[in-house]
Amino acid sequence: MEMTLYRTINIKIPEEKVITLTKPFESINIPRKGDFIKDSMFVDPVEIEVISVEKNKAAGTIAIHLRPLEINYATDEHNKNMVNAYKANGWTSDTY
Repeated sequence: MEMTLYRTINIKIPEEKVITLTKPFESINIPRKGDFIKDSMFVDPVEIEVISVEKNKAAGTIAIHLRPLEINYATDEHNKNMVNAYKANGWTSDTY
């Protein structure tokens, strides 16, 4: 079944913004709220908790929302580097 992981990054410094990251994947196992996701991006999957699962039967897709991440780096360059690390692991971003 086609699924998409969603993760938001809430940035506080240098200016407040929200970045949404997505990663499509196929699986026969559908995670549930409270499950933990393993992905090449995450060293410690304990922090990567599923907070909601939305099934769209008409489209045949499932949206899996992960616990948001808050980062407070001193420069926008650090924020871009974080997003680039996600991109290097198959994620896409609505920013940068």
